[in-house]
Amino acid sequence: MRLWPARKPPVGGRVRTPPAPGTAHLVQPSQGMVAFTEASIVLGLLIGAGIRTRIYIASPLRSVQPVLWGLHGFVEDLAVYSAAGALTLLSTRWIWQRRSWSALRAFVILACMLHLVWAEIVVFFGHAVRARDLQVGLRPVLFLRSVNFSILFNFAAALAVAWLLVRWAAARSRARSRTWATWGRLGLVAIGSAGLAVLPFPIHQVGTARNPLVAAGVLAHDWPPTDSAGHFLVPEPTAPEVNLRGLAPHAADRKYFDPAFPLAYRSAARSALAPTIPGGLRPNLVFLIMEGVRSEEIGAYGGSIPGLTPNLDRLAREGTRFERFYSNGNHTPEGELAFWYGLMPSPYEVLMTSQAETPMTGLPELLRRSGWKSFLWIHNGDQNFYSRDRFYLPRGFLTIDGRDFPRGEPRTNWGFSDRALARRAVAALDATVAPFAAMVLTVSNHHPFQLPADAQTHLTGLPAERRGFVPFGDGGLVVGLHTIPMLKTIHYTDEAVGYFFDQARKRPWFANTVFVIASDHGLPIATLQGIRSTHRFLELRHRIPLIIYSPLLPGATVVTDPASQIDLLPTIAGLFGLGPDLAGVGRDLLDPASADPDRPIVTWTRDAETISVITRDRIYHRRLAGENPQRFANPLDESLVDPLADPEGLVNLATAEPKEVARLARAAEAYYGAYPWVVVHGRSGLPGLSANPRREAGR
Repeated sequence: MRLWPARKPPVGGRVRTPPAPGTAHLVQPSQGMVAFTEASIVLGLLIGAGIRTRIYIASPLRSVQPVLWGLHGFVEDLAVYSAAGALTLLSTRWIWQRRSWSALRAFVILACMLHLVWAEIVVFFGHAVRARDLQVGLRPVLFLRSVNFSILFNFAAALAVAWLLVRWAAARSRARSRTWATWGRLGLVAIGSAGLAVLPFPIHQVGTARNPLVAAGVLAHDWPPTDSAGHFLVPEPTAPEVNLRGLAPHAADRKYFDPAFPLAYRSAARSALAPTIPGGLRPNLVFLIMEGVRSEEIGAYGGSIPGLTPNLDRLAREGTRFERFYSNGNHTPEGELAFWYGLMPSPYEVLMTSQAETPMTGLPELLRRSGWKSFLWIHNGDQNFYSRDRFYLPRGFLTIDGRDFPRGEPRTNWGFSDRALARRAVAALDATVAPFAAMVLTVSNHHPFQLPADAQTHLTGLPAERRGFVPFGDGGLVVGLHTIPMLKTIHYTDEAVGYFFDQARKRPWFANTVFVIASDHGLPIATLQGIRSTHRFLELRHRIPLIIYSPLLPGATVVTDPASQIDLLPTIAGLFGLGPDLAGVGRDLLDPASADPDRPIVTWTRDAETISVITRDRIYHRRLAGENPQRFANPLDESLVDPLADPEGLVNLATAEPKEVARLARAAEAYYGAYPWVVVHGRSGLPGLSANPRREAGR
């Protein structure tokens, strides 16, 4: 009696047996196998055409040459599937046809899956994934956490349809009696179409039409060079390192003392106008950093939505508010690095991720040397997203992230709710040995702007929600239409901030704490009134709130001069008495005597590939040539704006004020040409301090 079913005959109706040892067993593929190969190629081409139609309809940056754009993708698909078909037919000479059949079927389904993922990435980000995007942290998890769950359902449905089509093609192939393909013919088609695809035709947005396997090859080819440790190579300085000192306030007045450490200086005594901490007191320091909250929407900064941010507005009234405050970069770890270490972002990489063990001097080292006991980083998301554990743990931080939260707390794609973070942060600070320094980092105001279930208050009277992205300007930028969902999550984050302070005020450590309330970066989301210029886009990307609040400090103060995240290091160092030796180009924001109207503040916008230089009266923007590596020379675009008289940036003053353009261009060139190299070689800090993060953490 047979205990298992008889094996079904494979394609062609024959059961293949393994060749005897030492014998050649080269067999031509069966008619059904050839028919299935042809059907698979056609099916792959049809799926590719359908997916590109989806890209063209839904992408915010459509090609202006749709026919050539689509044909290029078709030719790449033809090359890929013909090559796969040729290999399949050739492989049947040495392996069983059943295995070749299964391998080809799996390849078509896998290629379909990759094409679906590629299409959604293109639609979501507005452009093809670039090597530099992946280099600085654009990983699949960013896409997966930023989409709504409905897209995953659509993806599963499309994949199921593709699987059924492959099964249908396999069944139909068994009955076909006429075929054309051979492995040689398909090989010639693959070679010919590949040759046609690599011809340098100028096709607009050609990267979004690529076959995903070809796109992967392009990414590998364009990947920046790395050293033996896997670090991205930063070019040798193209500008003298001492030129970086021109980015500091009153640059000529600073006392620099070590040529090998061009940013190390001895700070002057603070003026009598600067607020002070009572003598002998070591206050706690808490950075409360909000994900993506920008100045534009906050009432205290002129936001037009009534009741949107009542808690931040109250803190701004009671504390010290900084009117023109900027993020130096547009990735969260770039903001963290600026707050802790006074370091600007690198155009080449996200330093916290790729150079985690680079020697640097910042608040952790200065505070620890002066007797502060505990350092805490707490986040309601995942610290491993940017490999933050590699950065914080060697520097003596206790880290708490979403993995340490109770499972039942409300959450979104990106992590637990901000109210849950507030509860967890207060409890953690209760158990932390004072004096401590901590960073509490929110996440709820992150695309796709999902409102957590524990929201207690809700905005009313808002226009209808819109989502998606649209092209902006002529530089390949996209701007989001998620304004209403973003307003709701900003209101929620403000609610969580208020809840945090309500709980913190009941704690004994509150009276002895300095709070820094700020954002990590702005967002490329349109305002309710829209965006009229690239300058406005860049302002929304970088202009963020900063409020310093403490029972130890006088309040109801507004500072109007421009400032940025890197200024917090000298500000806290001056307030806490951590000097006199410091490093960096920031200034003490609480000391009016350090104000300098001509001081250049540098920001780097990665998606726009633009360096901006901000002063009290002018803002200069310079877009780099988008090659790999990018070039600073021969700018694609530069503009000069009067931010006070022309806040929308509609008038370019570059032609009318060539001397100011030249001065600010020199600042941009010093930043781009020397700063990244100085940082990655461990020369941005103080000599002899924190030469080894692990050793410093153990002191």
